[in-house]
Amino acid sequence: MKRSSPLPTLALSLYGAIAVLAGCGGGSSGAPAMPPSPAPSVPSAPLLPQSGGSLALPSAGGYSGSIQLSANNAPSGTTITMGASTSAPVGAPTPQALPRPHLARGPQSLLARAPQAVALPTLLFVVSIQVSQNVTFQSTPSFSVQLPAGFSTANEAFYIAIFGGASAGAPLLATIGPASISGLTLSFSGSASPVTLDAGTTYLAELYEIATGPTATPSPVPSSSPTVAPSASPTVAPTATPTVAPTATPTIAPTATPSAAPTAGTLYELNDSASITFGAFAPGANGNVTPLASYTAAIQSPTGIAVDAAGRAYVVAYTQTGTAIYSYAYGASGNASPSTTLTTDASGWGLAIDPTTDELVATDSNHNVVEYFAPGATGAATPVRTISGANTGLNLPYQVAFDGSDNIYVVNGNGYGSVVEFAAGASGNATPIATIGGSATGLDGPEAIAVDSTGRVYVGNSVNDTITVYPPGSNGNVVPSAVIQGGTYDFLIDQAIIAVDASNDLYVCGRSNEIEVFGAVTGSPQAPIRTISGASTGISSPQGVAIVP
Repeated sequence: MKRSSPLPTLALSLYGAIAVLAGCGGGSSGAPAMPPSPAPSVPSAPLLPQSGGSLALPSAGGYSGSIQLSANNAPSGTTITMGASTSAPVGAPTPQALPRPHLARGPQSLLARAPQAVALPTLLFVVSIQVSQNVTFQSTPSFSVQLPAGFSTANEAFYIAIFGGASAGAPLLATIGPASISGLTLSFSGSASPVTLDAGTTYLAELYEIATGPTATPSPVPSSSPTVAPSASPTVAPTATPTVAPTATPTIAPTATPSAAPTAGTLYELNDSASITFGAFAPGANGNVTPLASYTAAIQSPTGIAVDAAGRAYVVAYTQTGTAIYSYAYGASGNASPSTTLTTDASGWGLAIDPTTDELVATDSNHNVVEYFAPGATGAATPVRTISGANTGLNLPYQVAFDGSDNIYVVNGNGYGSVVEFAAGASGNATPIATIGGSATGLDGPEAIAVDSTGRVYVGNSVNDTITVYPPGSNGNVVPSAVIQGGTYDFLIDQAIIAVDASNDLYVCGRSNEIEVFGAVTGSPQAPIRTISGASTGISSPQGVAIVP
């Protein structure tokens, strides 16, 4: 499956969806009832009909099923060879290896930044696919998989990862799921994106599971808590609380919450170093400047940041049970507690605020969904509307941005990637009004996106650390109007690291603990007009920037 086909591939992630969940080990409650047999099946090689249709998958370890192929341009006599096993070939890519490899180039190790206490994927069944001649299918295939007898599906989600090769560096072409479960039958619906298979390449379709229910943690807790808590609490709490609380609270609170909101154009910067810290910088900040406000928050693995006109910062991050979106009032300081916490079991990634409705907009990269939450939503809130479905073209969506007409732009991070634009108010299985994608676009593992007041689109590409810029109204396989090279300016293209202000200045996180500011981008090359860096700034492993509207 060509990486340059309209079906994107992925050198990263699932640090925001399945990739964030990647690692080794598996769910606690849905393991097979018997050890899988690693013995591969004997490959079959039926003719490939141009009209498409259903073909049986080879069986292995009690797994079986079928693949539904769409209409295609297969030359006469083209065969498709499939084999199956319950383990991947030696050296082949697996879901456990999906955490974004390019992150290791940053100041932190991948291990330090990976989500903690999150269910990890378990590889179950692998199908190898080869075609005798190059073939392009009209859409990504669908799968039906029969699980072995006795397999428990309770508290488990199932996905299929399709890799464009059997070597360690093979790209991830698509992630399909979660499956619909009926008894021991898993049904996976493919997307509407075309896909090309090249002769001579071995493609791998890998079935894996992720635990979604309770882990083993609760079991030891009840046995230890009753013996310790009753004896310790009565003797300590009464003597300690009265003497400390009255003296500490009055001295801190008055200095921590300024009444004034920041002015429009104030820059927010999010650090993901030893602790999660925020800094707010005055418009036009330059050099080794001290932030207007800064504070620390107990957040794990943040992936997106947004800020509203009142200066309230919103951060999306992973938790033990899913995703949380935290909000912090402007002026918070020290080890701040969130003003609100919105929780969801989705795999959140990108974050933005709808400039017209003030709704909080987040992407669910695991399920290819964009979710809108009511202003001020907190707790286990339900989205007021979503964008999802085969027509949307969403394919591992990361960051989102809005233009002056309230159209929403979503960057798909899968492989070379794409940008899909939806009309204001879009919901359901909406069709994009424009799509930027193709070999001429320069997109390469895109993750970050911003749109300026003219409608110019900026995309941060994580594989080659570039920013590609597209004119207003761009659609299709367009050549960027400008390319800013990260190798020149030491970019760290990852997550929410670009933003534009009302003057159309572009802010980019740098790898050397700085924020680089570029004037309105009209061509290549560009040079920064300002750089915010130095010990006084508090910038350390920057992970996101946002501008007060």
